[in-house]
Amino acid sequence: MRWLAATLLLSLGFAATANAASVIVEKTVSGFSSPESVAIAGDDVFVSNLGVKLEPSAKDGDGFISLLDRQGNIKKLKWADKLNGPKGLILIDGTLYVADIDRVLGFRVRDGKQVFALDMAATGSVFLNAFARYDNRRLLLSATDIGKVFVIDLPKKSYSEVQFDSAPKGPNGMKKSGNRLMLVEWGENSQPNGAIKLYQLDGMHAKLDKTFNLTPPGYFDGVVDLGANRWLISNWVKFEPAGQLQLLDTRTGNVSLTNASTPIAGPADIFLDDQGKLWVPGMMEGKVYRMTVRP
Repeated sequence: MRWLAATLLLSLGFAATANAASVIVEKTVSGFSSPESVAIAGDDVFVSNLGVKLEPSAKDGDGFISLLDRQGNIKKLKWADKLNGPKGLILIDGTLYVADIDRVLGFRVRDGKQVFALDMAATGSVFLNAFARYDNRRLLLSATDIGKVFVIDLPKKSYSEVQFDSAPKGPNGMKKSGNRLMLVEWGENSQPNGAIKLYQLDGMHAKLDKTFNLTPPGYFDGVVDLGANRWLISNWVKFEPAGQLQLLDTRTGNVSLTNASTPIAGPADIFLDDQGKLWVPGMMEGKVYRMTVRP
């Protein structure tokens, strides 16, 4: 029986190790102004910058988008400028879309020309935030300040609201996989009371399936899918160098910390590229980290 118990313990140990992960910083890029989001096309890396002052809803015209290469070298600090508070980025068919306070703009990647504009001021939101791909012609966009998520029809330049059976509290980062929507909450009333929520989508309707309350509680911002029911989530925790990258296993509910040696001030909208590199904007630091995720 001893050999059986030892075998079981060893197997459990391997299983726990398989579910754990860590991140290793490969490069730290400085010189940004409140960086928020990252998107990548080919060798081009785009970073949105809110501006010198961390005023995410101010229409001050000092926001911009930077262009880097995959190695993290800044090719053009202000690839697109005169924006207000640019946050979420997403690339669709050669166009870079950006959420800019109460509007969505699109820039052609090959030459930087603006080719898309959608005014969403009628929603009442001044904090349009994070994108996720809904399908080949539609995008999901969170409006953190009003607790809503919209679907943008790109060809029609129109939008509609997702109907939730249980409304999210300050919806922020999202990822859609099939008919599942993983959504992380910033929280509400200026308190670190967000949660992680998994919804089932049926057209424009979202039904809450599971809720995960992580420890420490915090202001959740970005989310990436690592596969095998594992999600990496950025959590500001507080407004100082204490931000965490937390790994959530939605099958078991287990949560682990991946960046214990590298706390970040304001880990924002994280991005996992096709080479397995994790890009993490440190908004309050004016830095972007390129990391390797080790399973």
